Amino acid sequence: MVPTRICLTVTLQVLAVVSISKYYAAYGEKTLDVIVNLSNTSDNIGRYLVHVTVYGKETLEQSKVINTSSQTCPDDVDSLCYANAGTFSFASKSVPINSKIQACVEEIFSGTQNCVYGQNTEKNTPETITLGVPKVK
Repeated sequence: MVPTRICLTVTLQVLAVVSISKYYAAYGEKTLDVIVNLSNTSDNIGRYLVHVTVYGKETLEQSKVINTSSQTCPDDVDSLCYANAGTFSFASKSVPINSKIQACVEEIFSGTQNCVYGQNTEKNTPETITLGVPKVK
């Protein structure tokens, strides 16, 4: 008697689930984009928590950890180096024109932080906020 081989083929289907919460804009929606740049980084290399809060129809928040070892240094003499913390996107329907935007950067180990305020302007372009990382002794 010759053994019979049975082959079983299993097909896996992966479904991507997109979570729509108050923190992220759904695919295809118009967004308010906030670009955050960290200055004062050349002597303050390290890991920082960047937190953006938008005060619109509701309070929307996003955070991420940034390592300032990667910096951009413009060619002109008067510009200082900075670390780009990336773009934070919020559903624009929740953020009317003139809504307040707060960006904070916190040095993770000491908890020392700096915060600045910006505003959602009528420009229909990303809002850019630059803030200095805190000096830690």
